Amino acid sequence: MVKPSSGAASMGFVAAGAAAGSGAQSPRESHPDAQKGRPGQPLPPLDAHPVVALTFDDLPAVGTLPPGVSRVEVATALVSVLKANRLEGTYGFMNGDKLERRPGAPQALEIWLDAGMNIGNHTWSHMRLNANSVEAFEKDIAQNEPPLEQYGEFRDWHWFRYPFLEEGDTVEKRRAVRAFLHEHGYRVAEVTLEFRDWAWNDAYCRCLARQDEAAIRWLRQSYLDTAAEYVRVGREEEQIVFGREIPNVMLLHATPFTALMLRDLLGMLRKQGFSFKSLAQVVSDPAYAEDPDAGLELGGTFLEQFMVSRHLSYPPAKPDPFQQIARLGQ
Repeated sequence: MVKPSSGAASMGFVAAGAAAGSGAQSPRESHPDAQKGRPGQPLPPLDAHPVVALTFDDLPAVGTLPPGVSRVEVATALVSVLKANRLEGTYGFMNGDKLERRPGAPQALEIWLDAGMNIGNHTWSHMRLNANSVEAFEKDIAQNEPPLEQYGEFRDWHWFRYPFLEEGDTVEKRRAVRAFLHEHGYRVAEVTLEFRDWAWNDAYCRCLARQDEAAIRWLRQSYLDTAAEYVRVGREEEQIVFGREIPNVMLLHATPFTALMLRDLLGMLRKQGFSFKSLAQVVSDPAYAEDPDAGLELGGTFLEQFMVSRHLSYPPAKPDPFQQIARLGQ
């Protein structure tokens, strides 16, 4: 494992990579059985050859920057790892207001696109559907389309990712927005695997500023351990919901720390037997045509929506490290 140091800023950061504030509490975390699970029918062994499509939210600028690091360097580090792993065509879901508010954001987006990646709609302002009206939410989606057209050019940018994975706190709201998306030619980019990757970034920046290499080593290991645990639980949720594992969509964020960790994350997934496919290939699986058709107060992954709406019990999971992460380097 590479030791980050005070020299990890600037070009050193790019070589190593060669609080987004976008995560809400998920149903899994608030569910009374989230940590302990309930006894039930034993699940079959996990598939030896699972499939995943990577996706990134909150482009083109998300998370606190480490000292001396620019958005351009983060984007360069991120795409260098994706290209080295032949993952051109990966989707990043964009909030257009960041192009105006974040220094270096337009340049970072150009780097993403010049590397052969794709973009999709994540609303203009990262609007929370459950806290707003259908009309306001649809207006925010439409407001994001001009920059998507400008930057996306020939790409298929008619893919939509709900901010906070909130698809409507009432079934009426859910149905109305889905009808709007269908009428405007969008496909929903659901998520089956996520592990709140954004949660490590602020602590990493604090520890890097203090040159606390021991803490950074712990952050790196806890990131991979937590990813592995959440992936396992997600795959077991698929067995519970669908009776089989399905091709996956993983949610990540284009933060500096995820850019730093992406190479190791891909290595971990490959050791588990994962192969990588495009978003369109993954969601062609019939499971993605199903819809829980329920209003959910907390939103959640595609799998969590079914778990909650069908009153299914979550598989056992180890305690997560997020409280410790939040305190690190304070």
